[in-house]
Amino acid sequence: MMRRLAAIALLLALLPASLMAYQLSPLNATYEPTGAGSAKVYTIVNDSDSPIAIEVRAVKRSIDIDGNEYTEDASPYFTIQPAKMIIRPQSTQLVRVQYRGPQALTQEQSFRIIAEQIAMPQSAQEQTSGQMISFLFVYSTSAYVKPSRIVESISSEAYINDEGRLEVMIHNTGSVHQLLNNIAITVSSDEGDSYQFTEADLESITGSNLLTDSSRRVVIDVPEILAGDTGLSAEVTYSYSYSE
Repeated sequence: MMRRLAAIALLLALLPASLMAYQLSPLNATYEPTGAGSAKVYTIVNDSDSPIAIEVRAVKRSIDIDGNEYTEDASPYFTIQPAKMIIRPQSTQLVRVQYRGPQALTQEQSFRIIAEQIAMPQSAQEQTSGQMISFLFVYSTSAYVKPSRIVESISSEAYINDEGRLEVMIHNTGSVHQLLNNIAITVSSDEGDSYQFTEADLESITGSNLLTDSSRRVVIDVPEILAGDTGLSAEVTYSYSYSE
């Protein structure tokens, strides 16, 4: 996920300024389930020379064990004002997003607040001197709703899977998401042998976001030192701690 965001940032940096139709902030927000902290204000800046149409929506997110993200409509959880807008050239629009979901949370809830540039209404297009924007940009921000208690905890297991390969599963057993930065995994056996995963082994999960009640897996060929060993266990360390 972090590598994907970095690639997007690089792409945006290389695009001509004239195509950078708007900016959105914040890109990451943590909501309280109730009170003043349950509402956030997002700022959309149209720094182009043409009006743009923007739609803002919320989706609930989940990530599977291979790092694939899935989303579903989260409109019952939020009120967004305004949800659709036309922003004049060189102008700023404030959008208020209010969490309206369950208030008693034992686990953090993970969402995305998405601002998507949409086609201009025909009447507005007629006022733009024939200028059209070729690229419609989408900003997908991270949004979390805090649980009543912050618990940081992961567990892990190692085994030989049905395909005869070494598989390590990492489970987020805490109440908030965890980013797997500077991750290290060592697998040990009852025979006293051990293998430490290399950076190449961990490339697929380094920097991954482990949401609450989710897992990630790493699969490699069985290292020679562990071949035929039994009673495998995994020790996982990483440098990230929860922060708002």
